[in-house]
Amino acid sequence: MGNASFSEGHDYIDLTPDPTATVNVSSSNETAPNVALQNCIGRVLYRQQLTMWPASFTTTFTIFVKNITTVTNFNGDGIAFIIASNNRSFLPKSYGAFLGLFDSSTNGNTTDQLAIEFDTFQNEFDPDNNHVGIDIQGIISNVTAGMGDHGMDIKAGRAINVRVNYDGWAKSLQIYTRYANSGSAYASLLNSTVELENTVPRSAYVGFSAATGNSYEIHRILDWNFSSVMLPESSLILLPAVTGTHQGSGGGVKLGILVGSITVGLVLVGLLALWFVAKRMKRKQQDTLIPGRGSFSEELAMIQNAPHRFSYSQLAAATNNFSEAELLGTGGFGSVYRGNLNAGGDERVSLVAVKKISAGSRQGEREFISEIITIGRLRHRNLVQLHGWCHERDELLLVYDYMPNGSLDKFLYDKTRGPPLNWQRRHRILCGLASALLYLHEEWEQRVIHRDVKPSNVMLDRDFNARLGDFGLARLIEHDDANPAVSTRMAGTPGYVAPECSYTGKATAESDVFSFGIVMLEVATGRRVVERNCPLTEGNLVDWVWGLYSEGRVLHCVDPKLEGSDYDEEQIRRVLILGLACSHPDPQLRPSVRQALQVLINPNEELPQLPSTRPLAIYVVLPPVGAVFSESTLFSNMGGGPASSSLIVESSTGSITTSTLRDGR
Repeated sequence: MGNASFSEGHDYIDLTPDPTATVNVSSSNETAPNVALQNCIGRVLYRQQLTMWPASFTTTFTIFVKNITTVTNFNGDGIAFIIASNNRSFLPKSYGAFLGLFDSSTNGNTTDQLAIEFDTFQNEFDPDNNHVGIDIQGIISNVTAGMGDHGMDIKAGRAINVRVNYDGWAKSLQIYTRYANSGSAYASLLNSTVELENTVPRSAYVGFSAATGNSYEIHRILDWNFSSVMLPESSLILLPAVTGTHQGSGGGVKLGILVGSITVGLVLVGLLALWFVAKRMKRKQQDTLIPGRGSFSEELAMIQNAPHRFSYSQLAAATNNFSEAELLGTGGFGSVYRGNLNAGGDERVSLVAVKKISAGSRQGEREFISEIITIGRLRHRNLVQLHGWCHERDELLLVYDYMPNGSLDKFLYDKTRGPPLNWQRRHRILCGLASALLYLHEEWEQRVIHRDVKPSNVMLDRDFNARLGDFGLARLIEHDDANPAVSTRMAGTPGYVAPECSYTGKATAESDVFSFGIVMLEVATGRRVVERNCPLTEGNLVDWVWGLYSEGRVLHCVDPKLEGSDYDEEQIRRVLILGLACSHPDPQLRPSVRQALQVLINPNEELPQLPSTRPLAIYVVLPPVGAVFSESTLFSNMGGGPASSSLIVESSTGSITTSTLRDGR
């Protein structure tokens, strides 16, 4: 089903298209690379249903997964052995991280299927990009095990033997792996309790599923064997009935035990109810109410999968009472502190960043709720994860992943911040940021407009992977192109705000792309969007890069800190041109974030077309209803050069105005 195919000449099954394969492009048998590799789903199932319980089974198979892309860490997404309730086609939006198993509507719900995933892409909920997991109700595995711990890499291009044993008596699922033809014994990866009778139908289909997302790899089944043994209908051990002369007395004892158990149970339930009511009343007293709203707790109770609520005392202890020594920085709506939720524990899991917002600000209250209801429900490897929140003592607190390398702007502009970022890391950061925006704009259940994409909001994890954060200005909208606007209030940072927003007052996916274009130019040049100490001709980044591009010298604006390092000139040239295209003053002429990501990760992707000189943007404020036109002419030169406009309006209520704007200022 889907993109799965059988290779007769080689006797194997490709679940997703082979990136190294070629397809005929003409009758002359010319060939070209197969480019339909992204967002693919392939599924292969045995044609008949098999009895899964009560039964024990063993299945062995050999998988071959190989990363083909040249971009570091852009591989994905993985392959899975599945037990499915039906043989109908997969969900259409289950590509990428969902591995053809779930989508945003079914993830986390009972779907009568079980999967053993071999995951090659690290999402926010994954331990790494090389692990085995057991998935029951969603793509977040119930239990995982790292392949690297046993010296194996799923995507290394080596065939891997897998053996899965299920003991129907003990309800035990065991997974073993080894490299094929290595002569080594199987390594035991997982041994987990799984009650199949509560997970999948009695009769179900077995097979394999795989998917790709924005990047791709080979997903191949080389061989497969499945065998099962039926068990007795009931595995209950029945004890003989008690007999003897005191049967009536025995019955009385049983009744007494039963009545006593019920009485104790009712007492415990009552005590628990009293404790719950008292705790809730105390919490409600601590919850400061926003004027015109209920408490934060009441609002968040209506949000599905709301983040965890921390107590103020927990976060105060974690940050050493919000001491100056733990202060990481300050922003527009608060300060951020380093915190350790488990002092003395494993830093890799206990370190967090705690953002403290003043509740006295109405703007701060809006930011607080926006971050919780937005980022708290998002899951992507290139987004900063929100772990929880607190609202006590007139304080608003948010708890995030701790990013040990801070924000991108520090590495671009802070001369005291150690060695500069090399180009390979910068390019990977841009790819990660584009992937995050694609998820927000197109891949989540609702479209999210970030509205404040800039280097200071791009955090860097331990491995310098990009994590987009600060969702205080973000807004949720439905996937409805007929009404793309999300706000009538200006928001964002000057220099990164698309020029049309000044006139429409509305942010869109295109305005996020504009901000991303500015970030691309900053990353490639090492300069801020507006430099205070530069010559007048170089003070505005976009003007400066456009000028050099017009002269055919665009590489002259590459960050001097990259000189002497090993970087791909063609790759950085493509990034600069893409940055100019994304920052085009006409939102309709900007590429989508999906197109931008394609250009970043695929060196063969065609670049957007640009005029030879920088275009000008002209925006017209429409007249009020009832205005009478006596003359009107409007000229806009999108190819550059002089631009003029004149529009004369006679009206008793007002006049029309036109404005010419150079974006990026």
